Amino acid sequence: MHQPAHTTLEEMETAPKGRRHKMHGKRGSVFVHQRQDGSEEDYVWRASGDDIIRGHQRSGLKCRDLSAEAVFTNDRTSPRVEIPRIVIETMHVESNHLRAGDIAAFWRLFAEARKQGIANDVHSIKLGDVVKYLGLNALHRAKQALARLSTATMTLRLNQDGARGTIRMQMIDVLHDTDDLAALRGYDETFFRLPEALKLAALESRDYAWVDLNAMARFKSKFALPLYLKLCLAAGKHRLYRSVPEMTKAEFRSYVGMPGKTQASVLDATLQLVCGDLSAISGVRRRFPIAISFEEGKLQIVVGSAAKKLREVKPAWVAPEMATKQTEEVYAMPAEKRKFYPSLTMFRQAETAIGAPAYRIFGLWSADLHSATSYPNDYIVGMTGREFMDLIAKVGVDEVLEVWADKRDFEVLGISGKWLDAEVVEHTETVRIPISVEVPKMDMHDLIYGRTVLADDPLPPKKSSFAEVDDDEIDF
Repeated sequence: MHQPAHTTLEEMETAPKGRRHKMHGKRGSVFVHQRQDGSEEDYVWRASGDDIIRGHQRSGLKCRDLSAEAVFTNDRTSPRVEIPRIVIETMHVESNHLRAGDIAAFWRLFAEARKQGIANDVHSIKLGDVVKYLGLNALHRAKQALARLSTATMTLRLNQDGARGTIRMQMIDVLHDTDDLAALRGYDETFFRLPEALKLAALESRDYAWVDLNAMARFKSKFALPLYLKLCLAAGKHRLYRSVPEMTKAEFRSYVGMPGKTQASVLDATLQLVCGDLSAISGVRRRFPIAISFEEGKLQIVVGSAAKKLREVKPAWVAPEMATKQTEEVYAMPAEKRKFYPSLTMFRQAETAIGAPAYRIFGLWSADLHSATSYPNDYIVGMTGREFMDLIAKVGVDEVLEVWADKRDFEVLGISGKWLDAEVVEHTETVRIPISVEVPKMDMHDLIYGRTVLADDPLPPKKSSFAEVDDDEIDF
């Protein structure tokens, strides 16, 4: 059956009134909330539990200008991209020849695809944007990164229409020879395709993490990236649902996708480099604290919340009539429901942070509350409706509003995800990883060429596979 188009709150407010109900024909069924004074408030609800806000209904980006902000030298803003939870949890890069900058470039291409429309068959990006994003000094190095990505494979484990089970795929498909086209005067664009399974996961995702693009561009170890994505997913949750496992060195190796036969010396050096990458995140790129320690043979990582503290934001001015309207609406509710609504001041602070009118944020919060109680098993901002309501009962509605405001997509309000610059929080000092006993000496050739050394594979890689490598591209 054909589903009606998604409807914004503004369209609901301006929908013409006639013989039919003013919400007739909108997405889902009509929910009418009757206040004690007899007045009514209308909400449009999903027709079933499966008809919820998914990736194709969200913008997928938090930035004003992706090309201008996703720049290595940008210390003023924090552009973020939405990455589905299922991708973060199940993605595994199979190819060993990629470097940290290559994988960061992959997510930059993913962000560009979200900007242009993730459902499109073909996307494009300026090579100059890749150069600025990675902080490179030559255009040919950006071409080489895309060329390496086009020969790399990865897997995802999905369970949705059109993509089920473990799926192996090419990371990107470059649609022309960038060397030939870039030689044309003034040409600075390359066209690419993302894997269909990855696009389906993004289009249908219910839960996701906001990931800082510029933080990934600075990592020296490619194994820092999968761990960082998992930390972003954990930091987007409330502390009661936030969990990062303690790991032995062997468990860390498996967690980030290193080969099982990696030599102890390489594992130690990689673990040290990964911890250094995470501790080095600074400025606006440091959206949540990361505390790292290594005790009793285990790596322990604790992350703080990625939510902006609304209570530290200056409240926006609200017209007296709108303030009165919102206050009266809350006080018209039964007493047992009022506890689920933050104060007017909190909504005014949310207006400052998000950029949408306080009353419209209030309306969206009301809609999500009804959704959480009507569909307790469905996801709302990274947790089920049941967990959402339980969290309010445990920690208070103001604290939950902060989590909700950081995770919620506000495209329905005509806001593309604007958020205030992240606060700077203290990280712990870089932890020193103890060296394993009887560590064999590491060959510097392996360090330079970014090769994961296996105990039963002492041969160096073929030189033709690693052309034009310099000291800046040392990779683990």
